[in-house]
Order: sequence, then structure tokens, then C-alpha cells
Amino acid sequence: MRTETGRLRLVMEQKIQAELTRLSNLADVCVFALYDPADPDGEPVDFYCVDRHDETAHRPAISLAFDGVGVWYFAFRKGETFTVRKVLLCIENRHFIDAQVGDFEGYWEDFPVYVAEDRWVQSIIRRSHPANEPASPAGPAPIQFKPGHTSRL
Repeated sequence: MRTETGRLRLVMEQKIQAELTRLSNLADVCVFALYDPADPDGEPVDFYCVDRHDETAHRPAISLAFDGVGVWYFAFRKGETFTVRKVLLCIENRHFIDAQVGDFEGYWEDFPVYVAEDRWVQSIIRRSHPANEPASPAGPAPIQFKPGHTSRL
């Protein structure tokens, strides 16, 4: 039974990684930010931004080998406006704690501010590890999904 669960987890990770890679290859701009859940108001501990039209830019391979809250923003520009598909994964000790998807539209000139001040991400980080509570040795409890508040990949 444990072997089947491990195989299923591996297949799901591969599917998620493949979908993130597909979106990254299609997006005009791909931004990845990795946050430390113990510091909900902190800056990202890792960050990259790649413009698909910049031929000198290196587009890192999508990886799920991290601990923390990773957020990808896949921006599709339409003249002066954009749409964004954002994917958030909270991973701790190779276990998925939370996963959410969202969409957003706005004016292209506001895109950097939107990414830098994304309140949706900050609220999820606080929920996954409240700043006023010390981390438990076993890690945070899995977040309960509420209908209407999350989307599936």
C-alpha cells in the first residue's frame, strides 16, 4: 500500500511540474518567488523573473525541490493589459501542505507592484505558519480547503 502511495505522489509531482513548465514556456513573463513561512512579512528567500522575449535570459527549470511557499506568476501580456495565472505551492519536507491557483487581470504598468505586494500570498503564508506561533517539530498541520476559496491545477 505504501509503495502505491509513493508512486501516486511521484506521478502527481511530475504532472504538476510538467504543467508549470508548460505555462512557463507559454508566458510572456514568468516570475517565481520562494518565501519562508516562518517569516510572513519577509522578502522572498529566492526569486527570479524571466521575460520570454529576452533571448539572453536564462529560464531556470521548474523544480518542486524546495521547502517553503513557492509562487509562480505566469503573465500573458495583451498590449497595455495582462492576465496572470498564479500557482502557489507550500511544501515542507517533500510533502505538499497547500496548493492554490488564482487568476488576475490588470494594467501592465501595475504588474511589478502586483507581484511585490500580493496580499493573497501573504495571507496564505500567515495561515500556513502564523508568525506568533512557534513552529511545531512535526511542521504545520495541513490547511483545510474550503469550497470556493481554492482552485485545482
